[in-house]
Amino acid sequence: MTKLRGLCIGAGYFAQYHLDAWQRMPDVEIVGICDLAPQKAKQASDQFGIARTFSETQSALDELTLDFVDIITPPDTHLLLVEQVAERGLPIICQKPLAPDFATATAIRDVVARTGVRFMVHENFRFQPWHREIKRLLDDGVIGRKLHNLHFRSRPGDGWSADAYLDRQPYFREMPRLLVHETGVHFIDTFRFLAGEIEEVYAVLRRLNPVIRGEDAGLLTFRFAAGAVGVWDANRYNECNDPDPRYTFGEFLVEGDGGSIRLYLDGRITVQPLGQDEREHKYEHRRHGFGGDCVYHTQRHFVEHLRDGGEFETNLPEYMKTLAIQEAVYQSAEQGSPVRPADVASVSADRPARRIIDLSLPINNDLRGAEVATKKTRAEHGWNATTLTLYSHCGTHMDAPRHFIDDGTPLDELSLDACCGPAKVLDLTPVEPRELLGVDRLAPWADTIGPGDRLFLRTDWHRRAGTDAYRDELPRVSIELARWLVEKRIALLGVEPPSVADVNNVAELTEVHQTLLGANVTIVEGLAHLDEIRCEEVEFVALPLKITDGDGSPVRAIAIEKTNC
Repeated sequence: MTKLRGLCIGAGYFAQYHLDAWQRMPDVEIVGICDLAPQKAKQASDQFGIARTFSETQSALDELTLDFVDIITPPDTHLLLVEQVAERGLPIICQKPLAPDFATATAIRDVVARTGVRFMVHENFRFQPWHREIKRLLDDGVIGRKLHNLHFRSRPGDGWSADAYLDRQPYFREMPRLLVHETGVHFIDTFRFLAGEIEEVYAVLRRLNPVIRGEDAGLLTFRFAAGAVGVWDANRYNECNDPDPRYTFGEFLVEGDGGSIRLYLDGRITVQPLGQDEREHKYEHRRHGFGGDCVYHTQRHFVEHLRDGGEFETNLPEYMKTLAIQEAVYQSAEQGSPVRPADVASVSADRPARRIIDLSLPINNDLRGAEVATKKTRAEHGWNATTLTLYSHCGTHMDAPRHFIDDGTPLDELSLDACCGPAKVLDLTPVEPRELLGVDRLAPWADTIGPGDRLFLRTDWHRRAGTDAYRDELPRVSIELARWLVEKRIALLGVEPPSVADVNNVAELTEVHQTLLGANVTIVEGLAHLDEIRCEEVEFVALPLKITDGDGSPVRAIAIEKTNC
């Protein structure tokens, strides 16, 4: 049998389970691993014997002959990656969460529908051996023909400490939606797998650990179309009494008109027909990989149906139903009343879809010109507070004319009109270190640039943030290009390097800044993640602090784009 050749994108924590599973399949060969951090790709390559490593997805797609792509990256990267892969016509298996929000998931669905590629969500809990076995028992009528209740109680206990999640998946701490978005969606999908479609949900969500952003505890109830009721009672703060809480992730009780099925933390299943004693039900499960080797079983399902043309259980049309239920959960928690997933799906379809891309570098002690120090603690003072010491042009920041013109407009008197509004993204990639960007580089857009325009020059230079090259080898705007932009009467220029000009050449630095600022062109420097923008035009927002007589200020810059552009 010919081996299927795959590319894995992402070499973070969970990639080890994917790669281990692929390695155990004789009819699959992973021929490349890609990660923005080359050292992570190299480590995975060495551990699993992968021939090629990449730090750029396009390079991997250009250079490899592939049969499929496995996307194992955080959810906010999925849309762009799916677009890049789908345009090549390659089948995709993609980790969950599928997207940061329902609108972006809808955009992914639309890309897949437009390109016609085969697509499976790597939703692996339904492939855990105990859930497959419980489904078989239900189908066989072991506890009757009418399902009454499903009750899953989960206490993984991995989120109670001050350093919660830092060792495994640190981005969990910053997710505005955590428990349901990251973990609960598994059980929504599994409940659908076992009991059919869900008509109504009611949810109470809480945050128990104050160091994280999202919710870490929840009580969710589901009303199924067939009449059953489901309960998911979970929090990541408290602990269970088993040494391996992440094996089954909890205890499960399934009740029908003929008896009960129980799943225990060690993977044991018992059956108790009405009027009889509980007895153990033997089946095969083992402690390999993650969750009873469910990653292997998920990927095996993908391979088998990729070969035979059968439909994936977690294809996009099916999985969008799960995501509509997830949205209903958050709506219910917010408004304190039951919500029908069908209403969420219809409202989302009618509402113009949009997504927000954060264009800002993080402010921390690793950022040049920034110092973040603890000032108060809850333990000692009753609240947490920090002292921020910021260079006015650190990180993602805005320049006021006062920066290079002594009598120029200070920050607090700067008109905010340029700071908010439509912006055009000009993709100049690839760029060379120290490249002097001339008028010719903007030639493809010359006829479309006019008065009042806001321009982003995409160079992907933000990927070098934290390195010496980020500051010392930056691509910069030539004086000719600066003058040309002034002639075009643009309102704002945004760049990814920390400056529009060479910071080690004071004469160049001064001339370019004075040319732009003297013509009231607002400058935003240190932008990030322009590579995540799909549209040629987005809505841009970047507001500076109101500093009296200020010459510049860090900003929180965002782009808002329609998902159907």
